[in-house]
Amino acid sequence: MSLDTILAAGQALAAVHTAVDQTINAALYYGPGVLVTAAAVAAWRTGQWTLRRSDQWLHDRAERREYTARAYRLCRVAEQADAFLAMPPTLVNARLEAHLAATPDLTNEGEDR
Repeated sequence: MSLDTILAAGQALAAVHTAVDQTINAALYYGPGVLVTAAAVAAWRTGQWTLRRSDQWLHDRAERREYTARAYRLCRVAEQADAFLAMPPTLVNARLEAHLAATPDLTNEGEDR
């Protein structure tokens, strides 16, 4: 252990001792009600901070899932496009004509029949 480590530990111990001493002095001077109120406020703020952090974590996780799902779908579309473009032109034309034939005719959709 170096001398710097020992000095830093001594300073930390002195800081803790000072904080405890000031807490005791405040309790004796102001009474326990002020300390209980301060503790309640600190607990409330800590709870709010925890809720914000967990909400942000859940939001980030949902965004990562959405991004991953979208990337997966785009990868599948790219693979299908590559497979489609690798077909011979006659087969591509036949598939496109089959899709066109299977599409309902919506030109007269708004007219009464």
